[in-house]
Amino acid sequence: MLDELLEVGTKLFEASDRLQQAGEKRRKCIADYFLNIEECLRDSVGQLKSGQVPNSKWGELKVYARKLPTTVGQEIGRETAEELSLLLLSTAKNIPTDQDIPSIETAAGKFKGLANTITTKQSGNNSARRKILTYTAVGAASFAGGLLLKSVLSGASTDTPSVTGKPTGEDQFPPIVWEMNAFLDDNVRKTILFDAPEQVCDRVRKMTNDRFDITLNRTGETEEILRKVDAGEIACGYSGIYYSTPKYRALFFGCAIPFGLSPQEQTAWLNYKKNPDDELTFIQSIYRDKLKLNVIPFPAGATGGQMGGWFKAKINSLDDLRGKVMRVPGLGADVFQRLGMTTHNQLGQSISVDESIRRLKDGRFFAVEWTSPYDDLQLGLDEAAKFYYYPGWWEPSTTFDVQVNIDAWNKLLPNYQEIFKLACHETYTSILTDYDQKNSLALKEIPQKGVELLRFSNDVLKAAEEQTKLLLDLYAEQDEVFKEVYDEWLSFKERIRAWSNLTKIE
Repeated sequence: MLDELLEVGTKLFEASDRLQQAGEKRRKCIADYFLNIEECLRDSVGQLKSGQVPNSKWGELKVYARKLPTTVGQEIGRETAEELSLLLLSTAKNIPTDQDIPSIETAAGKFKGLANTITTKQSGNNSARRKILTYTAVGAASFAGGLLLKSVLSGASTDTPSVTGKPTGEDQFPPIVWEMNAFLDDNVRKTILFDAPEQVCDRVRKMTNDRFDITLNRTGETEEILRKVDAGEIACGYSGIYYSTPKYRALFFGCAIPFGLSPQEQTAWLNYKKNPDDELTFIQSIYRDKLKLNVIPFPAGATGGQMGGWFKAKINSLDDLRGKVMRVPGLGADVFQRLGMTTHNQLGQSISVDESIRRLKDGRFFAVEWTSPYDDLQLGLDEAAKFYYYPGWWEPSTTFDVQVNIDAWNKLLPNYQEIFKLACHETYTSILTDYDQKNSLALKEIPQKGVELLRFSNDVLKAAEEQTKLLLDLYAEQDEVFKEVYDEWLSFKERIRAWSNLTKIE
């Protein structure tokens, strides 16, 4: 692993004569690039020596690997630069251990030496050259000296990044590497929502010219992801708010409430602030201020209205539901249990969508719900049951979040924060639009599949709505945070529904 890193440094040294022939401006950029790598390596060593695993810091090498061809390809040849880029990328994929510290320090010294070698040709600027040589003689081995050299080379004060005190040039886009865990695994690869977390990562990367790199790992359940983000084990996670721990019930108001808001109303709710001058939206404040989670959420995906699921037989009355087993998540599961059904989360095990479909086919499940026509047909639910019910009253406007560790968030420059928020917002809009468009087309295929499209009877809908209110009132009695959010949500719903009804065209 580290042999590849040392090889990159060695081959770049062999090409140092060509690097010295670059113009003054390019030499400065190349030197800064090498010093950034040196800094990354020194910081990784520092974390290893303090007993930490340098996941994020070592991961920055991926950013430098991708930038290598554009940084030095003009001088050493594009093909050679791309080969070195692959070697550096390979190194970045393997996290070092304590045993690697000497090799990392050697590599750091090589990259620092490269920066010094390149900058010794100063086009007659002897004053600047004397500064560099003096600095090198006094403290070439110090990490802080690496930062000082960057300041000397840029002509800036060592105390401030620019005359205005604001970062300029590439300093506005320092390399950042985050890890994102997502609850959507390969079982749902064909669904629209599957692409959402990757869309966020790609948009952030493109808007920062690969400087802000988010590595996506499709692993973890929703509650596990929340815990990891809160603890700072990962910088962010993409998740649906389907928690079993009662403490987190209030967070369902940021995702899906039975007989709740329409997709348009939900969008307004997620961006709602009790006071326009508040730092956080109301939902964001629940995480930090009410539940004391070190997490800030950003909406980054929505399914819009959903269907009511696939049933093995027609539902003529509530009696047809009692004693049957259904795959259904969230608060919807709690309501169905009150209607006499058994839901998959009561079985004491995690069940994938593939396994749910198998159980629906062989009759162990009476019903399975996922989202809506496009996704459901892609997953093959039409092959397991032939009665497709609507509406999905328990998830009328389901939304999904990128949850970010607040400490990691606060370390971002303001421009990175704005880019991240824009990436989440664009993904939210893109995913919701995709669902509306593709569902409208997939709906036409339903009759051709031999599937009967049916509406829940008024008796079933009335009973479900009554049980939903009783359930939410019960949770409000048991949990002060839930009550506070519920009361605010009810007030918001009454106000915005009055507007929605006024502008509705029947």
